[in-house]
Amino acid sequence: MSTLERYENRLLDKAVNGGASSEKKDDLSEDHSDSDASLDEILEELDYNEDNEFLQQYREQRLQQIATDMRKIKGNVESENYGQLTTVENENEIMRLTTNTDQVVIHFGLESFRKCRVMDSKLSQLASKHLLTKFLRVSVDKCPFLVSKLQVQVLPFVVAYKNGVERTRIVGFAQLGNQPDDFDVSVLENVLFGAGVLANRAGSHKLRFGETEDNGSDLDI
Repeated sequence: MSTLERYENRLLDKAVNGGASSEKKDDLSEDHSDSDASLDEILEELDYNEDNEFLQQYREQRLQQIATDMRKIKGNVESENYGQLTTVENENEIMRLTTNTDQVVIHFGLESFRKCRVMDSKLSQLASKHLLTKFLRVSVDKCPFLVSKLQVQVLPFVVAYKNGVERTRIVGFAQLGNQPDDFDVSVLENVLFGAGVLANRAGSHKLRFGETEDNGSDLDI
């Protein structure tokens, strides 16, 4: 029997015995004060139980989210487009993958540019850790339409999308620290995590509960 049911039964019992004889009125008066004290205790217990119920509900939702993400990771591991930086040869494929992928990071660059090779190396490191996000690279000479539409003028140029909506773009190394020719991969990871396109800074084995609402510009291509 729950705490609330026990209290309701006490109130019902008092209601049934409400017509008791006068010699029992003093006892009933004492019982009334006792019931007030009991009510306070019960309310405290109910608050405690509600907190426990909330924590249990949160735990169940968290486990369900983790199970869902782990299923996605398993499927992604079996796909050649996850766990590594994938080279895409044409812009039609870039547009298809962007609109059909939950989370995608795209590097527009040139192999002959040293900074672009550095960016490729850092993105490869992140791709091996974040298996809920797809990491792509494309040469700017293979995608003139997107280069024009995105106004790519400085390389390397990285843009991240979530459900087809742009969340952030990284132009050169300016956002990634004070070093002109290199940067710490954790800085790039934090930028992408802050944009909501990575599950967690430490990798996809630690998954965030829930997601922030998308806001940004659609790819619109």
